[in-house]
Amino acid sequence: MSNPADQDPLAPRPSSPGDGDAAPEAAPGAEGAAGESALPDPDAPIVERRARPERRGPDRRRTSVPVPDDRRKGTDRRAQADRRDQGKRAGEYDLDADTLEFIAAVNRFKEASGKPFPTWSELLGILRDLGYEKQNP
Repeated sequence: MSNPADQDPLAPRPSSPGDGDAAPEAAPGAEGAAGESALPDPDAPIVERRARPERRGPDRRRTSVPVPDDRRKGTDRRAQADRRDQGKRAGEYDLDADTLEFIAAVNRFKEASGKPFPTWSELLGILRDLGYEKQNP
């Protein structure tokens, strides 16, 4: 008897009826559209696909559709001119003095309370501390 370590781990092992590795019986309706069994043929040769350098099969697409811009070609989109509008961008807008004062008051509240996000009630308190009051119509 040979040593199990000398055997190819990928080679099929013969099974005996009592070792529990027997293939399950096919269900009554488990046949394919052409009447083929859903289980693989036990007598078919085993093909080791991992030994080949290219494991992918042939291209299964039915038609070849051209892609408008293939990003895999290596053209760097960052080298192109800036496509965005040269107007005001995010973060590039003028703030009036009242808005800057409110932002500073919120930042002071965050530092003092240790909360990164004040609640609506706390924002209302910040506005009241700045001197804002509700006006009656």
